[in-house]
Amino acid sequence: MKHFLILWALAPALFAAQPPKPHNAAKLIVVNDDGFSAFHSGRYKTADDIRQAMLAFKNTQVAVTEWCTIAGSRANYPSKVTQLIGDGMTEFPRRGDKLAHETLKRMADAGENTLKIAADACHEAGLACYASLRMNGDYPADMWGGGFPKFANSTFWWQHPEFHVVDAKGKTSYRLSFAYLEVREFKLGLLREAAQQDIDGINLDFQRHPVFFGFEQPMADAFKSKYGIDATTVTQDDPRWVPLRYALMTAFVCEVRELLNEAGKLKNKHLGLSVRIDWQKYPTWGCDVETWLREGWLDYLVVGQYGLGGYDFDIAPFVKMAHGSGCAVLFGEEATLKGHDRTAEEDRLIAAGKLTLPPHVLLTREEYQTRAAKAFAAGADGLHLFNDGRKEVFKGLGDVKAAVQR
Repeated sequence: MKHFLILWALAPALFAAQPPKPHNAAKLIVVNDDGFSAFHSGRYKTADDIRQAMLAFKNTQVAVTEWCTIAGSRANYPSKVTQLIGDGMTEFPRRGDKLAHETLKRMADAGENTLKIAADACHEAGLACYASLRMNGDYPADMWGGGFPKFANSTFWWQHPEFHVVDAKGKTSYRLSFAYLEVREFKLGLLREAAQQDIDGINLDFQRHPVFFGFEQPMADAFKSKYGIDATTVTQDDPRWVPLRYALMTAFVCEVRELLNEAGKLKNKHLGLSVRIDWQKYPTWGCDVETWLREGWLDYLVVGQYGLGGYDFDIAPFVKMAHGSGCAVLFGEEATLKGHDRTAEEDRLIAAGKLTLPPHVLLTREEYQTRAAKAFAAGADGLHLFNDGRKEVFKGLGDVKAAVQR
């Protein structure tokens, strides 16, 4: 915090909230690329495939591409903090996993960094590029016979079960707990590494995946100290947990803002910070959004709902919360209405010609437009599009007229 205050005093204009500007539109449109699916499907096989995908947004209304840097807690670029996705494996749970690893390994061996490729191409297209971190994306150790967690979960995850979330009965979960300094430092290491690239900011994706705290010893001790009650006698969603979680996660977000300020000062540019939250569950996740906005740490806030798309909620309270902060508020759309990622067993049956999965059902262009009009009428500054690469459905979304609210 001391370094943060010093830097703020030196260059307040550099560190003030600066939401990305809309691109060819009245409203801000942000698209998230998960940095894995297109490698899994074979759409990204070379650096030029990534480059062309980013350049395709040049004449659209997309202003920001978020490039997710990890799957589980392994990176899709040659990292000094974690391992490359799939490294150390010879057998893979799905054909696409094998293809993704082979592509990423070939690129890494050639000295190609996917984040740098994506960022450079975004800038060539006139877009901003945010590196996106899935805040807790690891998988259960026994998933699909253990194949996928070996593929995606980092060495840090495997070596430190003592840092995992614990439930009220003492059972260890597969989620890492942000109650531990070591977990927070591991995540900060990933973000510091990303901030060294020529990116425009960082996105903290809290929707991938909760929970972030449980009944592990630091949390149980804090609860007992504050309330004089044994933590195991209350539920996970007891509101008395909220301030304890707020304190830890706010300290973490402050450090993220600080590392961005430090990196930005060296580059003489503002590096933005955004978060994606659930409109109802964010307090139980430790996301003290009101404080983060009041402190001026956020450049854009994405508000959606955890789960499949098609949900409906009023974004106006978040617009009001952000008023005067300089932060843009985006309605977060999840494109998928029905469908799921194929399992290892499904992939085996499909390869043998014994199974055909129905296609995913996605939001239509008309549904996007109707929903955009409602969000804009409630004061949203734009849209955040997740799990959707269909550029044709984005056309004109940034100029949709706000619906008349009756």
